[in-house]
Amino acid sequence: MYRLILVLITAAAVSFNCSKTTEKTEVKPQDNKQNTQQQNTQQNNQKQDTKPASGSSFVVKEVDKDVAKDKMVDFKWDENGKEMKLSDYKGKVILLNFWATWCPPCRKELPDLSTISTELKDKDFKMIGVSVDDNQEVLNNFLRSNNLSYTVVFEPNELVAKYMSAAGQNQNVVPQTYIIDKNGKVVEAIMGSRSKADFLSIINKYL
Repeated sequence: MYRLILVLITAAAVSFNCSKTTEKTEVKPQDNKQNTQQQNTQQNNQKQDTKPASGSSFVVKEVDKDVAKDKMVDFKWDENGKEMKLSDYKGKVILLNFWATWCPPCRKELPDLSTISTELKDKDFKMIGVSVDDNQEVLNNFLRSNNLSYTVVFEPNELVAKYMSAAGQNQNVVPQTYIIDKNGKVVEAIMGSRSKADFLSIINKYL
């Protein structure tokens, strides 16, 4: 399993992001067999339902192998029994937010992101949250208590590394957010949390 490397961050930066290796105080991952059984059960349930249960996330099932500089890294997931992929939203501005439930700065910006998603729902815009939690059950419990207005997928392994590579980033922290323009180009890489006004200022440059 890909693990993000611990990076040295200054005391001033701690309030804006979290190192991936600080997560273990709240999350106690179950063994791989049990995790696999839970994920398979949830995927089967999603295929039968016409609407996702409140507080559900979707498992990323395939990630593009190739990474090109400044290019969108495509990935697939099943949502409500339908196969979806990020490239389905080409022609829209995409905000891709990597986060985790154990990260306070991540949690702090979620309400603003949810509000932005709602406010821009009639624009050429799509927001997707990518959880790097180790345990999907912990993630779904969090989502049930914190209703977000946008799609959340679960991919704790390779996706964030590939986006860091595509954007030429080496800060292994969360949150990190990527803005993808209507042509599928990664145009912004945002390390650490931001305010609602900051996010809107960046998004509006590409709408």
